[in-house]
Amino acid sequence: MEFKEESLQLMTSLGLTVLEAKVYLALAKLGKASAKAISKTSKISQPDVYRVLSTLENDGLIEREVATPNQFTATPMNEGLALLLQRRDVESAILHKKAAELLADLKEKNENTALPKEPSKFVLIPAAHVYKIKNAVDSAQTNVVCFTSLEMFRKVRFTTEDVWKRCVKRGVKLQFIIGNPDDEKVVLELDPVLRNNKCFEIRWTRTSRPCVFVIDGKEVFLRTEMNLEAPFLWSNNAAIVAMMKEHFETEWKILGEKHGE
Repeated sequence: MEFKEESLQLMTSLGLTVLEAKVYLALAKLGKASAKAISKTSKISQPDVYRVLSTLENDGLIEREVATPNQFTATPMNEGLALLLQRRDVESAILHKKAAELLADLKEKNENTALPKEPSKFVLIPAAHVYKIKNAVDSAQTNVVCFTSLEMFRKVRFTTEDVWKRCVKRGVKLQFIIGNPDDEKVVLELDPVLRNNKCFEIRWTRTSRPCVFVIDGKEVFLRTEMNLEAPFLWSNNAAIVAMMKEHFETEWKILGEKHGE
């Protein structure tokens, strides 16, 4: 008997072995049969059929009628599938419980164990890996501050605006100081989620500089040149991060006072 691949996959995904699935499906097809008939239909050796029948009987998927020879009947397919689904749900619930216990145990151990401080690093990130900045911003917990130029802001806005929107929706504060040397009247056409949002602020300066991101006061990304092909220098060095953040906050305050904000 040839078994449909989809049927075998379903039965095995519900917890049966391939042999168990073939024996059960063969018996469901036959209705009532001896081990010898099942072996012939399923193309599984008779000793293996006897072994599998015993397992299926214990699982409630078949019934044995004492006779010479013994006759076997498959539990109706709807009942058999319900049994397998119920068994899988129970197993999943047990696994979820064990996983929760493991996580709780690890959390307790981490809280009671002083983790070693991560060493300071300086990593040059190629322009092709700019997604690392987007991921870092997307994972921010409290605030992201950024120096950038008007040209750079316009170029990256279309690829990062969704990230900014996700940030402000969860209360992360984004602040941009944008360099605009020409002091021209600028219309940015921001997404409605960002416009007039207290978590998304922009201040303008006539000084243009390479793009700098400081995220959660813990890490900094510094573009080395004024073009999108230039690499970024990333660091978690506490002194560098603090210096960049302090510089931003000072200029932010000055620009606010200058424009009466």
